[in-house]
Amino acid sequence: MKPKPPSGEIQSLVRAIAILDCFRVEQPQLGVREVARQLNMSTSTVGRLLATLCSAGILSQDPKTRLYRMGPKVMAWSAVYTSVLDVREHARPLLEELHRITNETVSLYVLDRTERVCVERIESPERVRVVVRVGERMPLHAGSAGKALLAFLPSETIDEILSKPLERMTSNTIINRRTLLKELELTRERGYAVSHAERFDDAIGLAAPIFDASGQVVAALNVAGPMSRFTDDHVAKFAPKIIHLANQVSRTLGYNGGTQ
Repeated sequence: MKPKPPSGEIQSLVRAIAILDCFRVEQPQLGVREVARQLNMSTSTVGRLLATLCSAGILSQDPKTRLYRMGPKVMAWSAVYTSVLDVREHARPLLEELHRITNETVSLYVLDRTERVCVERIESPERVRVVVRVGERMPLHAGSAGKALLAFLPSETIDEILSKPLERMTSNTIINRRTLLKELELTRERGYAVSHAERFDDAIGLAAPIFDASGQVVAALNVAGPMSRFTDDHVAKFAPKIIHLANQVSRTLGYNGGTQ
């Protein structure tokens, strides 16, 4: 059975990516004919795709030379990418401090649209511990780090996320919209989020949000451990500390909005 040929939309996307790959440090500006020659495509097709990329802000065109170069949207994407690297770099010493004082698994999650991604973690040395993997994606509605991010998103984004069915990951996962909204309001009031076996069975999590220079939430600092060892008393004890550490990371990213 022969594979189906790619649809027109997919083919256009593949061609657009190929065009973007033509731009390099040694050739930052290109014309229609040069791109068409490199990709062995017709000038009409290349011209149409270049114009589309230009209208989307991904490319821009010099009005004098008519050559194309990377546009402002690429810079915005680059800023998002480098902000993740900056968060990891600035948060690592504070993760180590949180790990030292709690002896539990600590992790750093960054916001990726409607999900969170673990980009750094230090596991507890204890035999029974919470285990997370770097690169693991998790939802925003379940777990302390997810709620710490979700609570500080724009209200329209929260409404959009909660308008869809929420996955029940454990018997304690909050999937009721009204209950979750109350939980998010409480998170905003106290500046940190807590979860009781919402993402992992028999685990308690504590997390605080991290903000960038524009005041947008971009990451969350998290500590989690088994309920038998990491109790509500530990949450109350370490909550002020995790808020303080998260605020330190926020300040290194340029945030000056004060303590959340």
